Amino acid sequence: MRSAVLAGAFLALVSGCVANQTPSSAAGTAPSSASPPSASVEASASGVEPSAPAPPDLAARPLAWFAPLPPLPTGPGREYTGSDDFMALFAPNAAWPRAAGRIGVFKLYGEWVAYTATDDELRTAVTWIAQHGMALAVEMGPLDARPDCGEGVESFAGIDEGRLISDRIRAAGGRLQVVAMDEPFFYAHAYDGPNACAWPVSEVAGAVGRYVRLMRDEWPGLVVGDTEPMPAPVSPDDLAGWMDAYAAALGEPLAFLHLDVDWGRNDWAQLGLAVAAAGNERGVPIGMIYNGGAATSDATWVAAAGRRVIAYETAAGATPDHVVFQSWMDKPDHVLSETDPTTFTGLIDAYFDDRATLGRVPGQPANLALDRPASASSSIPDGDPSEAVDGDVDTAWNAGAGPPAWIEIDLGAARAVAEIRLVVSQYPAGETRHQVSCGTVAGGPRTVAATLSGTTHDADVLDLRLPSAMSCRYLRIDTLDSPSWVAWREIEILGG
Repeated sequence: MRSAVLAGAFLALVSGCVANQTPSSAAGTAPSSASPPSASVEASASGVEPSAPAPPDLAARPLAWFAPLPPLPTGPGREYTGSDDFMALFAPNAAWPRAAGRIGVFKLYGEWVAYTATDDELRTAVTWIAQHGMALAVEMGPLDARPDCGEGVESFAGIDEGRLISDRIRAAGGRLQVVAMDEPFFYAHAYDGPNACAWPVSEVAGAVGRYVRLMRDEWPGLVVGDTEPMPAPVSPDDLAGWMDAYAAALGEPLAFLHLDVDWGRNDWAQLGLAVAAAGNERGVPIGMIYNGGAATSDATWVAAAGRRVIAYETAAGATPDHVVFQSWMDKPDHVLSETDPTTFTGLIDAYFDDRATLGRVPGQPANLALDRPASASSSIPDGDPSEAVDGDVDTAWNAGAGPPAWIEIDLGAARAVAEIRLVVSQYPAGETRHQVSCGTVAGGPRTVAATLSGTTHDADVLDLRLPSAMSCRYLRIDTLDSPSWVAWREIEILGG
């Protein structure tokens, strides 16, 4: 679900998200394994078929999954390396005992298992996961490319990589219990970029069915579910049709369907609820993936993920069957410790034990602009001014036109403003000039606080720190020059 090769194409489809996860289809050679084969391998080689083990217990509600991004090679579309302390998760006395006790499934990325992890790293991980009562899952691309399509496309990793992953897990002494497929419906049916297949849904299901049967030859009793994105125009009805096609091809429902929603869709929470209803009708547990998207620091990434929990489970009233804490993004750099509210395990701890802290950035002054009324010179339908003050860098106000254009935020009363942070939404990169001004009376005179000029890129953060606090109720940003339509991902106003 996270192919670096296709990051550019997927970015065009899912605003602000690097093509969901790591490239299980990446070419490479697996590190050699010096470990002896496990007992199950020896039994099979002797002609005695291994009996199917008891399936993992996935009945908990919500069933919590954890899938942090491990250190991986950088490349086009992935200029970052994953969480620096990933392997510390599996150390003796690792600093997340409370959060770990909440996790039912630990999901590894296929690329890491197949090509990147050393023998010792993989053995350490699978041993620790089993010792702590978690089911071992791997995210895998189930489709094989054909001469006319699929080459280099996410989800087209195929059975050869699946067998390589299986061999490495066996050699490490582990047992693969769950496969989370890497978006086969979207990439084989809906995706329309380079090397697209555009197969009928029934054909996708048939190809997936062959993969599942071959993998179950490797691992009797293997549980198989799916992860799918929801960029426009993918709809709940599309995913319901996919669930039906899978059931027809396999004679069983998907074991789960996890949603990688496009946070830039204003109705993402309602779409999630609609898919959950369709899953409930079909006996398919539906999960929501929580992450902080394009946030540029661990603290803001964790806070953004927390706000999405609140938006879905509190505001929209959702009760997801599965909750999936997963990153394929630049952040967070740190998964530990759970007592640090800016880490990944700190997010898990807050979700289960301290929800009052979700969505907050520890130690940061209050954002005076958050959810305040905003107006603008113009807007596109899915990019109104409120999107610039919703605390989410994966949404944006968009004027729908080039400069000059402006956006103004009403703080409700005159406030002392010390710092203004502007998160750029811009394509292409280029020279821009913005004027920041403040006023205390609607329509009255404004004082220019600063003019910001220079070369800017999408997702840049422009941090304006005033030499002394300025009294301001109406803060306005005029964009005077830009090669792009005028837009802002987020505007934060911090008090003095």
